[in-house]
Amino acid sequence: MNDAKVVAEKLLQANAVKLSPENPFTWASGWKSPIYCDNRSVLSYPFIRDFIKSEMCNVLFEEFADADALAGVATAGIAWGAMAPIS
Repeated sequence: MNDAKVVAEKLLQANAVKLSPENPFTWASGWKSPIYCDNRSVLSYPFIRDFIKSEMCNVLFEEFADADALAGVATAGIAWGAMAPIS
């Protein structure tokens, strides 16, 4: 993202980032990870949500200028995909 450090700070402010190196999280894929970012929880923080959405859109528009659509995958990605303005 354009300002990845600020995005990381915002995620920490929203308590979206969880660390558990001793007892790793098991993702739906079955993979184990010591870190988890609950993107759904960020939706409850309008200012943080809007900032992250804007940064995400900046990257999308820079990297994929010819994109015709954006799809958010289940479950946490649906809301983010719906908020991204693709014309």
